[in-house]
Amino acid sequence: MTRLPVTRFVGALLLAGMTAVGVGCGGGDGHSSDPPSPSATTSTLTDTIEVAMKDFAYQPDTLTIPAGQNVTLAFTNTGAVEHYFVVGDTIASDNDSFEQNLFSGISIEKNKQTGGHEESEEEHEEEEGSHENVFELPPGGSGTMTFTLPPEKAGMYTIACFETTGEKKHYELGMEGALTVTAPTN
Repeated sequence: MTRLPVTRFVGALLLAGMTAVGVGCGGGDGHSSDPPSPSATTSTLTDTIEVAMKDFAYQPDTLTIPAGQNVTLAFTNTGAVEHYFVVGDTIASDNDSFEQNLFSGISIEKNKQTGGHEESEEEHEEEEGSHENVFELPPGGSGTMTFTLPPEKAGMYTIACFETTGEKKHYELGMEGALTVTAPTN
């Protein structure tokens, strides 16, 4: 039996409870005479987006992430081989990484469940090597990557898997996608 991390379970319960309160506490005609306070419009909850890594695709292959909000990407590798989740701008000339990784300089909390045990790590600085800020999972693995992107990261990026099967990178076999970081609304 797979156990969900307590924080995801509690977060889901809080979200469900807040939704019920929001629906149940409407003011008769659905309009309020008081404008929302700044604290009411600022979300401290984490948005969770589920992503499946398959042979050789991401599902979904198009993601939208709001800048300035805490976001968790929840991954499962349903494929038969190891897969990477890397986001950047332009594939480097060595075809093994991006010229600029979206997560460079971003604090990322990673949790992985692989081979029956859980790994947890926080990355506050870039890792060394060509695959800094990569999220990789073996077949059957799952895990999460939690982060907050600053507003200056708003824009369009490419998602790719740089793992190799045979003599081809997975992104060359179709394992690529798009990620849009939206600017915060004021």
